[in-house]
Amino acid sequence: MRRLFGLMFVLLALAGLAGCSGARLAYNNADSVVHWMADDYFALEGAQDEDFRERLARFHAWHRSEELPRYSALAARAGEKLADGLTQPELQWAWDNAVTRYRRMAQQAAPDLAAVLATLSPQQFVHLQQKFADSNAEFTGKYIKGGELEQRRRREQRNRELMRDWFGDLSDAQEVLLKDADARLPLLYALRLQNRQRRQQGFAALLQGSRSAAELEPGLRRWLADWEEGAAPEYLRLSRLYREGYMQMLLELDRSLAPAQRAHAVARLGEYGDLFAALAGQGKLARAQSD
Repeated sequence: MRRLFGLMFVLLALAGLAGCSGARLAYNNADSVVHWMADDYFALEGAQDEDFRERLARFHAWHRSEELPRYSALAARAGEKLADGLTQPELQWAWDNAVTRYRRMAQQAAPDLAAVLATLSPQQFVHLQQKFADSNAEFTGKYIKGGELEQRRRREQRNRELMRDWFGDLSDAQEVLLKDADARLPLLYALRLQNRQRRQQGFAALLQGSRSAAELEPGLRRWLADWEEGAAPEYLRLSRLYREGYMQMLLELDRSLAPAQRAHAVARLGEYGDLFAALAGQGKLARAQSD
């Protein structure tokens, strides 16, 4: 659900797109995609739908002008750090910055979201609960089907494809490194499903227990930004172990990179940094032409 309340899902997906032209198209159409997702979850109606469109357009404009320049600077700094070899503090820096930028978006979006969500009808709550059930079934089919070996095989394949996308062809030794590292990571899919369901229930209770946007907004801010609040201790423990293990895997892979592989990844970061700057510039141009 966090994807529904911002554009971060578009930005996180950029690395999986085939080149900057695809990423540019995705971002420029992000407001349409988010509107479609919102309508899919809430079945927005009439004036409610129009209000959401207007608020989303303002949020997209804010994100383009305020956040994209920061993303561009972060991509440039990440490229500099990667160029001479990564360290654990540098990976922690990347994680912390991603969390900070997401939470900044959540805080910006919360007032407008509260204004729209406070108008949901009982029929729309029923629709929302059905969408939750559908999305959980989809998650189960994608990640939890099969036993542990099958889940690990699929996860290892997804991770290997991601590393190839960023670094180019991998050596046999690097393939083994990734396989061994993945085997050490805990499986979290069942716990993630439980945590999804917990947060979905909390979100529905928050909406149904608020009589106005002013009442809803503080709780919505917390729900959006503090996604670990109320999570099961075992989920938090294994999530931390997974994050630490994944960082260790990246450090091991980094030490094995050939010059051409490192240059490939640094160039990709540079391309995305340039893209974010160009997309931010489109907003400046549009404002200048409207003045």
